[in-house]
Amino acid sequence: MTLVFRLQMWILLRHLIPETTISSVLGCDVKTVCMWKKRFNAGDGILDRPRSGRPLIISSAVNHKLLAFYCQHDPLPGFSRWSIRNAEKYLRNHPDILRCSVSRSSIHRLLKLHALKPYRIKYFLQICDPDFFPKMEKIIKVYQIYNKYLFCLDECTGLQALERKAPRLPAQGNCPVYLEPEYMRHGTVSILSILQVATGQVFTECIPDHTSVTIISAVQNHVRYDKSAELHFICDNYSSHSTEEFCRGIAELCRVPLPRLKTVKERRQWLESPEKRIIFHFLPTHGSWLNLIENWFGILQQKALKDESFLSTTDLENRIMAYNNTWNTEFAQPFRFSYTGKGLHEKVISRFTKWMQMQSPQLSIKFLEKQLKLMLNLTTSYWPMAQRNMWNLLQTTLVEKDDFIKGIIGTDENLNDLLVNLNGILHSKLKAD
Repeated sequence: MTLVFRLQMWILLRHLIPETTISSVLGCDVKTVCMWKKRFNAGDGILDRPRSGRPLIISSAVNHKLLAFYCQHDPLPGFSRWSIRNAEKYLRNHPDILRCSVSRSSIHRLLKLHALKPYRIKYFLQICDPDFFPKMEKIIKVYQIYNKYLFCLDECTGLQALERKAPRLPAQGNCPVYLEPEYMRHGTVSILSILQVATGQVFTECIPDHTSVTIISAVQNHVRYDKSAELHFICDNYSSHSTEEFCRGIAELCRVPLPRLKTVKERRQWLESPEKRIIFHFLPTHGSWLNLIENWFGILQQKALKDESFLSTTDLENRIMAYNNTWNTEFAQPFRFSYTGKGLHEKVISRFTKWMQMQSPQLSIKFLEKQLKLMLNLTTSYWPMAQRNMWNLLQTTLVEKDDFIKGIIGTDENLNDLLVNLNGILHSKLKAD
C-alpha cells in the first residue's frame, strides 16, 4: 500500500466519509479501512511501524547510485541503453561501483518502485526558427478567419510499394491476423493532397516528382472548380513552393501580372500578398504539425496503407485514389483547429535549459545559434508566456554553463554578443519583476 493511498484514506476519514464508501472508492477491503482508522486515531500516522526481521541489505545510498547508473544514456562504449540483465552482469563484474551485490530482481523492484522506464523513447520536434511564435500565431489566426475557402496543401513522398512474400492469414477465433514480415520492394509513390478545412474534402493527385512545374499543375487542377472565390492555402517552406515558375503559375490563375521578383523572400511576400485571388500562408520552419493535411496523411497510412501488400506502384496508386474517393463520399467532415500554443513557450525554454545543464555533446554551433536567437525573441516579446521560475532557471543555467557555451561558440563575435545581450535582458527583466 503506497503512502499516497494511505493519505487519501486519511483525508476521507477526516471528512467523516463512511468506511464502506471509502473501501468502494479506493478499491480495498472494509477491514483495511477500519484498521487504518484505528491507527490514525492512535496517532501512528501513515508510515509503517518498525518491523522485526532481517535489516535491509541495500541502503538508500546504494539505491541512489544504482538509479544514477542505470539511467545513464551512454553507460559503456558502444551501448546506448541498458537492459536489467546487462546491468546485473556488469555490476557483478565491477563490485567497486556499488560496493555490494545487487540481483536482477532488486534492480527491477527499484525501477518499478520509482516508476522509471528509461528504455522508452518519444519523438519531438524542437523549434529551431527564431521567429517561430509570430509565424505560428499568424497561422492560428488564418484557421480562425478564413474557414470557408481555406485549404491545406502538402506533398507526401516516398510511399513504398511493398509486396509481402506470403499472403496474410485472417483472424480466426482467438488468433490474430498473421502477416509475413519479409517483403519485396517495387518502388515508391509520391502524392500531393489539398484538404478543404471547412468540409474535410481532399483532392489528391499522384505526382512523378515534387518540382514547381508538377506542383503548380496539381494546384491548377484543384482550383478549376471555383474561379471567382478568394482562396487561401497553408503550405510549408519547401523550395518548390516559392520558385519563379510557381509564382508565374499562380499569377496566371489569378489573371494578374507577375512583378519582377529576384529573391525567395520577395517571392514569398508576393505569394502572401492579399492583392490577388489566391493567397498562400507559409508555415514556420519545423512547424509541419500546424498543417491539418498532416492529420489526413496519418489517417491514410493507418486506414489504407499500413501492413498492406502491393504488387506494383500502380497497385499502390490505385489504393490511395480509391481510399481518397471513399473518404470524400463517406467520411469527410470539417477539420477543427483548436490549438492555441499555450504551454509551448515554457517547453522550448525548459528543453534548452536542460541541454545546457547536461552539457549535451550533440549541441552544434549552428543549432546553438538558432536557440539563442529564439531565447532572445522569447525574452523580448513573450515574457509573460512563461513563469518567473522558468526564466530564473534559464538565467542561472546560462551563468553556470558559461564556459561550456563559450567553448561551442569559440571566437564568433556575433554569437558572443548575442549571448551577452540575452543575459543582459534576462537580468534586467528579472530585476524589474
